[in-house]
Amino acid sequence: MSIQSKNISRRGFLGASAAVVASAAVLTGAGCSAESSLEVVNKHELPTDPAKDGAWVAAACWHNCGGRCMNKVMVKEGAVVRQKTDDTHEDTPDYPQQRGCVRGKAQQQQCFGADRILYPLKRKGWQPGGGEKSNGQMRGKDEWERISWDEAIDLACGEIKRISDDLGPTGFYCKSPDASINVMCGCVRGWDTTSHGTYTLGCDLIGLPPTDCGKANDRFDLKNADYIILYSSNPTWSAAGTPTYYFIQAKEAGTKFVAVDPLYNASAQILDADWVPVRNGTDMAFMLATAYEMLRLDKEEGNIIDWDFLHAYTVGFDAESMPGDAKLNENLKDYVLGTYDKTPKTPEWAEPICGVPPAQVTAFARILGKDNKTMLLHNYGMVRCNGAEMVPQMLMALGAMGGHMGKSGHACGGNYHANAGNYGPNLVTAGSAKMPKTKNPCSTGVRQPQMYDIILNGGGSFGDVSNSYGSFHAPIPTTLGPIKGIFHVNDATLQTSLNQKAGIEAHRAVDFVLTRAQFMTTNALYSDIILPVTTEWERVGSVTSCNREFVYCYSQVAEPLGEAKTDQEIGTLLLKGMGMDPTLAYNTSEKQQFFERIAGSKIMGGNGKMGPLVTISAADITQWGVEGAPQEGVVPLADFIANGGYQFKRTPDDGHGFIGYKDFVDDPVANPLSSASGKLEIYCQARYDLMASFEYEGIEQFKPYPTHVVPCVGYESTFKGGKIGGEKGDYPYLMYNPHYLRRSHSVFDNCSWLREAWANPVFLSRQDAEEKGIEEGSTVLISSPTGKGLRRAAIMDLLMPGVVGVPHGAWVDVDEETGIDRAGSDNYLIGAEYGGMGVSGYNNQICNIEKYTGEQLGPDCELPPRWSEN
Repeated sequence: MSIQSKNISRRGFLGASAAVVASAAVLTGAGCSAESSLEVVNKHELPTDPAKDGAWVAAACWHNCGGRCMNKVMVKEGAVVRQKTDDTHEDTPDYPQQRGCVRGKAQQQQCFGADRILYPLKRKGWQPGGGEKSNGQMRGKDEWERISWDEAIDLACGEIKRISDDLGPTGFYCKSPDASINVMCGCVRGWDTTSHGTYTLGCDLIGLPPTDCGKANDRFDLKNADYIILYSSNPTWSAAGTPTYYFIQAKEAGTKFVAVDPLYNASAQILDADWVPVRNGTDMAFMLATAYEMLRLDKEEGNIIDWDFLHAYTVGFDAESMPGDAKLNENLKDYVLGTYDKTPKTPEWAEPICGVPPAQVTAFARILGKDNKTMLLHNYGMVRCNGAEMVPQMLMALGAMGGHMGKSGHACGGNYHANAGNYGPNLVTAGSAKMPKTKNPCSTGVRQPQMYDIILNGGGSFGDVSNSYGSFHAPIPTTLGPIKGIFHVNDATLQTSLNQKAGIEAHRAVDFVLTRAQFMTTNALYSDIILPVTTEWERVGSVTSCNREFVYCYSQVAEPLGEAKTDQEIGTLLLKGMGMDPTLAYNTSEKQQFFERIAGSKIMGGNGKMGPLVTISAADITQWGVEGAPQEGVVPLADFIANGGYQFKRTPDDGHGFIGYKDFVDDPVANPLSSASGKLEIYCQARYDLMASFEYEGIEQFKPYPTHVVPCVGYESTFKGGKIGGEKGDYPYLMYNPHYLRRSHSVFDNCSWLREAWANPVFLSRQDAEEKGIEEGSTVLISSPTGKGLRRAAIMDLLMPGVVGVPHGAWVDVDEETGIDRAGSDNYLIGAEYGGMGVSGYNNQICNIEKYTGEQLGPDCELPPRWSEN
């Protein structure tokens, strides 16, 4: 069964989603141009283990999709012949199984796919020594040759030594260095706002958890809400697993749902939500208008705003509640009413910007009124936009205006990843392994999109504001010289970061690119030496925390295919090749580390304290051949491994429910928040001062409280001269990059099973498609100020006109003659524009669309793999 898309109505879209999931479930024997795992295993002569014939093994489902679900495989004669998900107990609403999704069912292709890289590879045109010997212009175009591990390590270490001797640690760049890189040379790091958008910077300063949307409630409290608002949130696609199941229970209990999104998405359809369509990147205008209506309705009718809550638990909403450190005599209420700029932020003011009719704004404001039990749950999509710096404070303000914190049925917080719909402290947690602490000798961090310009320019000066994710400080004046080496370890930086077109040229400009990879990913394609790394199925095993009730333990499924090695084995070889002691980075075996993660796993006890989860005997330690001490837990070691982890059994009255901010609301003096005032800071001087210190362009528009700003790129940019309502410009459409079930970010894009089940479309509204003469399945040319790409049209009746959706993560495939990306990579269409705090605007870019007159795209599951051993 192959689904390109449907002419999708509101109900039809849900049906199509269900059909695709069902079809993917049966695509386990053959797929579009896929080889079965057994054939591939036999081809590479994987050793068999008769003792495991027909045995079910808890296998990793390791990619960062947001689900963290259970995956089990049957291993027979060394091959995976069947696969299933959680069946360790009966599935009930109180005690749900941790079921996997279509991506989990495709993990077999991640291990045994015909396009696995199983041997070290060298780009044919590359030679060590730098300069012209690098032949860098051929990266991405050159052929590859197989080399031995000895040759690969000798070549890599020779180049690392040469560059390090010449330039020191700043001669290298790596987005996420590991222990071996820290020890052997160091590197400049890149930072970006990526997943968390504007929540990346200073949320602790306004009273929220760092890089977090805020505390929501436990899943059992969902049904106590009158309304649940899913703001920029689609857990059915972005957090597959149990979250949607939790929300279904609330729906069946009578809770009503509202979805705020440019697309009437799959979650909204499943929950029969009312839809408030807001143009991507214009959320601030919509929320300011909502605040205006709440103020108006409260004045005219009463019982809308919880003034007691605002004055007890927040600062900066009005003149009566300003923080002591305020440098500006202004507040959010008076700004909304137009006191300062003579422009009240009415629904009529907001409609031309956000596209929401005034009547819908008024209805939304009523839902947020204090007499309703309302949960305002949000994800990060709306803050991955230019100009969205103050959205965290504005969402917090709306929740506080209705008093929707600290009480059953009320919430204002996150709906993200595995904890979507089920917030609260973990009841079970995974342990950690004791590893040597290594330090990168270079403390410099560069904003990721600027990194490529620095490489291309041979260096540059900038203000270093962060050298690691989420760790910001006042700018440190910094000058970098040439960067001549790039490392890729466990990242997909070139594919998943914006300014990808410049990134490709930056990769072609350096002397040496070393990548660890399982497939010919975008990182690998533009490299010089590729070191084949094992999948998690080929490693000894590990333990990972999932949602608050589940810890996942997975074990080895197969011996490493070909000559693939683990990251620790690769790091050890590199350190030895550099003449360094590998124990500086790795001083225990991977089996010992696995054991320590198991032994360190914890469970919430009846005394309210965490204690050991797994019972380990002296005999267990002897059998494993590891170091450790016996301990008493609640599940034997053998059962923990066989079951694939442990799920904390819940009941609604078990005493482990959680209400976000309840401790703070009950006693704000004893339980202050992380802000300077100890309260929720709607006006926050500290966050503004930190942001202003960066001196990025456009900061003059911002204030310490939420205001509407014109983004450096956004809806205004679709008009000539930036005037909304005027003549449309060369790029008249807003583009955003939804996450999509075919991929986990960029992972799985090469998986033929998922390519067949889920196409690689561009989402278009029917109105826009008809105006452009684009039909269902037509090849569409997407053009932006930065690049051009091709996708096949999926025409929808439930996408806002003027909005174009380019699902995230397609592996770039540039036609070198035309410069057009045949895969339509989202980041090939995005440049490096930024303002304010330096947020990367993934979701409010601009583009044009037109029916492509060149060679039409076919189903990409029919394309040959990017790499084949043959």
